[in-house]
Amino acid sequence: MTDLHICSFNVKGLNAPNKRSQICHYLHKSKVHVVLLQETHFRKSHVPRLSHMLFNQWFHSPSVSSASRGVSIAIHKSMPFVCQDTLCDTDGRYLFVKGLIGSQKYTFGNIYGPNSAQADWLVETFAKFGSYAEGVVFVGGDLNVVLNPDLDSSSCMSAVPKASLLKIKSAIASNGWLAGWHDARGRERLYILFVCS
Repeated sequence: MTDLHICSFNVKGLNAPNKRSQICHYLHKSKVHVVLLQETHFRKSHVPRLSHMLFNQWFHSPSVSSASRGVSIAIHKSMPFVCQDTLCDTDGRYLFVKGLIGSQKYTFGNIYGPNSAQADWLVETFAKFGSYAEGVVFVGGDLNVVLNPDLDSSSCMSAVPKASLLKIKSAIASNGWLAGWHDARGRERLYILFVCS
């Protein structure tokens, strides 16, 4: 593939059929190949059937204990992705999908960080993803952290202690990851991280 378009959305719930339809319509117009969705609010006991004709491969990490989490990855039908393996947690906080596009291996990761004690959780999750990932690697999601308060927050402040921010940044740097895009307002704390090997 010469171009691979990936996007990440915190959807704040996808249980309503009309909202799922709106998201898929938007993705179709945007010509996205891979979409990472956070806060789907799917429960393990009930994941809606997502059979959109444009996105024929859906992978989910629903939460066992709460309807306020959940992450999903959707693959467009134009991308000849052959899934080889998936790894997710029972809390709906991360999902890693590994497979082939032609002869090239790809790994896609989607992370939805907690609202507290983010540093330890993110460092542990990054380590899991780092040991799992192979080939060309893309990881994204909502870390629930403003990594650069001076740039990304109107108040230039972060609720996360400076030592924790440094720990998270160190974990990102040690994996060779770059913050590729984030909301300039900082309010939504969206980060898409890219790794290419």
